Amino acid sequence: MNPEFAQIIVAAAVAAIMVLADAVPGLAAQTPLRLGYLDHPGSALCIVAAAHGHFGEEGLRVKLVRFTDSASGLAALETGAIDAGAFSVGTALTEIAHGKQLRIIAGGGTPTASDPLADLDETAQQKLDRAGIVVLVPANRPAAEKGVIIGLTAALIRAHRTLRQQPAPARRATLRKLSHGEAIPDLSFDPNPDYWRMLRIWQGLGLQYAAMPRDFLANHVYEEIYCDALDRQLLGPMDTVLHDLFSKAVCTPNCCPANSGRLFTLQGGSTQ
Repeated sequence: MNPEFAQIIVAAAVAAIMVLADAVPGLAAQTPLRLGYLDHPGSALCIVAAAHGHFGEEGLRVKLVRFTDSASGLAALETGAIDAGAFSVGTALTEIAHGKQLRIIAGGGTPTASDPLADLDETAQQKLDRAGIVVLVPANRPAAEKGVIIGLTAALIRAHRTLRQQPAPARRATLRKLSHGEAIPDLSFDPNPDYWRMLRIWQGLGLQYAAMPRDFLANHVYEEIYCDALDRQLLGPMDTVLHDLFSKAVCTPNCCPANSGRLFTLQGGSTQ
């Protein structure tokens, strides 16, 4: 073969690979993203996203890592043993208040009271809210990985959609796998990190200390990530589940520039 012609073929092949890698986020990354999760039905979005290929749809390779308690999972997240994690919101907010450099990017399942009158019991409701699941990443992730984190959140939104659209028996079967024979709790799932809900839990736990800046919590809730991830869903068909998510989102589609540069810095966080 003519050497010059061979060089042209090689160059074309390399260019094609680069284009493909750009088109599919995370394709070039060989190391899978390690996603920790609490072994609890509230973490079901992580399991559903893996089982239904939603991580792959976002161009991600994800390795699930199970934890039996949130404290161990958050410690692993801080030390870099995992890259992201789905853990108890009460434990996560307490660790953030104590100086752990973690950022909330998405929500999960939150226990709900089976008795309608229980909603009137504020103490009981706060206890349920604290047991809900949020998804976090370390604050020091490089800005270059923003697309990966958006993809992770988008996959969880897809999982929420799948879970909502499953027939009731299939949904119960999914949650039963994480219940280990115990009664399946009543759960409400929402991938939105919802700064205002976080704030209510934060205040209920008494975590806003006098020396803290007023926007301390806002700098630890990345609603921008969720907005960008939700924006991606506009590329596909719209349905009642997505309509519901868009109607409840703090940010409307395209309100947060994809390259704002505010992510993964102490100045980043909620736009509140």
